[in-house]
Amino acid sequence: MKTTLLLENNSLFGKYLNSEHGFSAWIEDGDIKILYDCGFSDKFIHNAEALDIDLRTADYVVLSHSHRDHTWGLKYLLKYYRDTAMARKPIMLVTMEDFFYKKYNFVKNQISSIDVDRDVIEQYFDLRITPDPLWLTDNLCYMGVNELTNDFEHNVPQVSKKLKDGVYVDDVVDEDTQFAYKHKSGKEVSIVAGCAHYGICNIMEYAKRLTGASQVHTYLGGSHLRIDEVPQSQVDKTVDYVKQQHIKNFYICHDTDLHCKLALWNATPSKEAGTGLVMECE
Repeated sequence: MKTTLLLENNSLFGKYLNSEHGFSAWIEDGDIKILYDCGFSDKFIHNAEALDIDLRTADYVVLSHSHRDHTWGLKYLLKYYRDTAMARKPIMLVTMEDFFYKKYNFVKNQISSIDVDRDVIEQYFDLRITPDPLWLTDNLCYMGVNELTNDFEHNVPQVSKKLKDGVYVDDVVDEDTQFAYKHKSGKEVSIVAGCAHYGICNIMEYAKRLTGASQVHTYLGGSHLRIDEVPQSQVDKTVDYVKQQHIKNFYICHDTDLHCKLALWNATPSKEAGTGLVMECE
């Protein structure tokens, strides 16, 4: 598997690529190519072009969840498809109907959810609602809806609320999903995540269960740990878990504040993530 970060909050030094508060990755395994999230704007497209990645060749477009820093770039992707005469429909995977619920941040008075209507999406993609794990290759698994294995993650609602049955209710982002890659040895798994709303401990444990692996080789993605949103006790328990995993490659990025990044960096040998990063697993 080869993963290229098309967009992240920061760019790697000397890459001269666009960055913003958003996430997008290009994942390749064998003949399968996947666009995972679309960031906040059209920056991921410009970065893909600079990296000689042809977004028209994607077999799958996977949107991890509906927040705008992962989906608002979709309208620019559709324009890119129109402008370049895209003649095929990639498969789009989302985990559940909740993905299409309207979300609103009443504190900031702004929309928080995807801004492309479902009927428009279906004009360009073979849309599939897929809550269960799905093996896209012999080794690469779309994880679907995560399982909860602890009592300290995936508990704190987001600031934005979702519109369900005509009422705005608390939202813990149940639709969030990631990728697990089973290494050829069968003993290790690598994970690519966006925001990780389920929490990285839940995600790692579920990835191990899905693949039968006993060891996390690589983690690349966010943690959704921000000290203004989650209790310090959650950070501490996450750090304790990470210390015990002996992860070989730990790239923590995107939706993680500096306080939590430093705590996680001190928990395990870590490497810098940023736009332009290329990560390969065997």
